[in-house]
Amino acid sequence: MPNSARAPTPASATCVRYLRTKYEFLHYDQALAAGWPIATGIIEGAARQIVADRLEISGARWGLAGAEAVLKLRTVSANGDLEAYWEYHLAGTVSNAKLPVIPALREWHGGSGSYSYQPGTRIVRSRAHAAALAITAATFADDLAALTGRRPVQAVGAAGEVRKGDIFLTLGAPDRTLGREGYALGSTDRLTVSARTDTGAFYGTRTVLQLLKQKRTVPRGTARDWPTKPERGLMVDVGRKYFTPRWLAAHIKELAYLKLNYLHLHLHLHLHLSDNQGFRIESASHPEVVSSQHLTKRQVLDLIALAARYKITVVPEIEAPGHLTAVLAKHPHLRLTDRTGKVREGAIDLSKPGAYQLIKELYTEYLKLFPGPYFHIGADEYGADGNGYPQLLAHARKQHGPKAGVRDAYLGFVNWANRLVRAHGKTTRAWSDGIHGGNTVTVDRNVILEYWYTHGLTPQQHVDNGHRIINASWHPTYYILGGNTPDTAFGYEKWHADLFEAGGTLKPHDRARNLGAKLHVWCDLPHLQTQQQVAAGIMQPLRMLSQQTWGSVRPAHAWAQFQPIIDTIGRNPAWPKQI
Repeated sequence: MPNSARAPTPASATCVRYLRTKYEFLHYDQALAAGWPIATGIIEGAARQIVADRLEISGARWGLAGAEAVLKLRTVSANGDLEAYWEYHLAGTVSNAKLPVIPALREWHGGSGSYSYQPGTRIVRSRAHAAALAITAATFADDLAALTGRRPVQAVGAAGEVRKGDIFLTLGAPDRTLGREGYALGSTDRLTVSARTDTGAFYGTRTVLQLLKQKRTVPRGTARDWPTKPERGLMVDVGRKYFTPRWLAAHIKELAYLKLNYLHLHLHLHLHLSDNQGFRIESASHPEVVSSQHLTKRQVLDLIALAARYKITVVPEIEAPGHLTAVLAKHPHLRLTDRTGKVREGAIDLSKPGAYQLIKELYTEYLKLFPGPYFHIGADEYGADGNGYPQLLAHARKQHGPKAGVRDAYLGFVNWANRLVRAHGKTTRAWSDGIHGGNTVTVDRNVILEYWYTHGLTPQQHVDNGHRIINASWHPTYYILGGNTPDTAFGYEKWHADLFEAGGTLKPHDRARNLGAKLHVWCDLPHLQTQQQVAAGIMQPLRMLSQQTWGSVRPAHAWAQFQPIIDTIGRNPAWPKQI
């Protein structure tokens, strides 16, 4: 009984209310470690396991469950005076703890007991959706074979035909909250993954794969899960360092394992295919520019096919009009020079018609090769401004009017490239730093901008100009060979997909214009790390990014407390011993 003058009930307490839901388990010390904001409510330290319906204190919901326990709670007024103190002696059925996966589940309601994966376990696709789920089921079977050494039998049937130990995949979930990437998971004596789309069902299989990697049993209960952001990915600078097809293929599976995928083919494994140190993809139109170490088109097509199975879109970036040293080495007449004749390293002269012809031929070749919805033109760090380039000024005024400046020549190129990309049915992506400052030219609003640093406009200004953006902030998403690496503690504890470089943010109603975030592997000094070292170096940052872009409540308050979960989940089951 309360030891205050009046015994408040949950309904009348000023900072507590109960919602009738299934129990969810949380140790008292876990609640404290998680740093829940309790504000006007303080739980006394006497209770170790707490049983309650879903408890809400000052807007923070706690799912609490356990055996018999005492909940001691006191509330304080604004000036700190004691308002009430009471105890609830509660009893309930112990429920299963929230399942440890990366990213954490958005919702979990534990039952009692567990599901067991068995030698006779089948993957059963619902009869009504058998065709739509065929690739997801086959991919899941491959991954389970890599995990257990045995490929489960696949079957088609109705829910009533599913046996004990089976895994049932179905579509048509009526829950609109799940969206295109969400799923529901039911664990009884069988597992059921239901979703509104095949992509959502695939993500459900990733959760099951992580759970079965830990143990061949899954606690009973129900889960609902969906992401906050539609784009969650990885950029690999293949231009400055060659990464083998084996390395890239392993990371396609690794991204999928962490639900780093896409919505509407938006998530990408971003292949930065050309840069100052190399041009790393086979070319029929300009074979002279291709580096000796490069990806063949056959290898690229194989990677695209693998990525499609794992719900990942591969987006190529062919950098222009800067970072073209490797290309211009074979076309020196197209190099940009200033009024003194000094060459601007890596920049192509946009006043020369041959520059557009060369870039058009390269872009057209790869626009046809890559089937995804995006094509990245680069467009960063061109750096030709001011009066030092009279030929660019003359070109800009010829094309864009007498008031045009040198910057308009560059912005005009971005729009020219955008028209080329859109003529092939795709959407243009570009880095954000140069997209500003024209006298007569503004960049087309349908170009998606990747905001990486504070050069130029703010994220909000780009959105106000009509662009969609993605968070490519230097901190904490840049992994640079020869430079900084991600501060994963900051990334996990403080950063989120709507927090941009130097604290930039968007207005709440504009946050949907930010598609998400990705990790960036930049190979400024490519010799400093082997590709094996890069794989090891980005292992934990990818898991930080997975959690923060999915957007569910973090499974642990501090990065150090997240480490055991990372260790438990490990690599995807198909991760090669030698990469």
